Amino acid sequence: MERLHYLRRGAGAPLLLVQGTAAHSLHWGGRLLSLLAESFDVVAYDHRGTGRSAPVDRPFGVTDLADDAAALLDELGWPRAYVLGVSMGGLVAQELALRHPDRIAALLLGCTHTGGAGAPPEVLDVLAAAVVRGDPLATVRNVFHVGVKDPDGVRAGAWDEYREAVLTLPVPPQVTAGQIAAVARHGTADRLPGIGVPTHVVHGDADRLVPPDAGERIAQAIPGARFTLLPAGHFFWLEQPEATAAWIAGACVPRSGADPSSAES
Repeated sequence: MERLHYLRRGAGAPLLLVQGTAAHSLHWGGRLLSLLAESFDVVAYDHRGTGRSAPVDRPFGVTDLADDAAALLDELGWPRAYVLGVSMGGLVAQELALRHPDRIAALLLGCTHTGGAGAPPEVLDVLAAAVVRGDPLATVRNVFHVGVKDPDGVRAGAWDEYREAVLTLPVPPQVTAGQIAAVARHGTADRLPGIGVPTHVVHGDADRLVPPDAGERIAQAIPGARFTLLPAGHFFWLEQPEATAAWIAGACVPRSGADPSSAES
């Protein structure tokens, strides 16, 4: 495993948070992390090459990122954990569930897809159009506007959290390109029926980066999976931290007859 930096908050059942492309632990926002820390032992980590994790000097794939997550569970001493992955992190979480199913108490997937041909091709076009040459702050604001449902009515503090995350620890362009290439080479669609852990999928109803029906198809393909739609865009956890925390808490209730302590660290 590449050396991974992580934030750890709270106490309770272990919950691992897996971020998406060009994102790291700060992108979860302080409000959501504070809410989750009331009920969970929360770990939000930086993928290899992002945030404060070790830099990368070679190509990597989604399977490498999934194995990074499994190795981090080892480092934390967590036999099993609840795992939430969003966007690219949702693809990583799917692969983690396929490769290491015994490590997952429940799989939570947000605003994600199945990679490869399943990755929305318009995403790169939308993001490229948001770039303002020579003005990083304007680019960040444009991406934020694309990522939320209503930029003018979004929760106070969401923009501040997003801006701080992006500008404090910028993700190197070559790492972002490597993540995009890894997603394009990877696919889980035909293997989803093999996921046997409790699964919950959430999507913003106004997601312009990954259409809601992508999440709905994932839920339909995984046996017993549940699908929830939130009034939000792609950055649902920044827009709706209270609703997101409530959804996570509900998804992490053990199955009837299961021992809740089996997911404890």
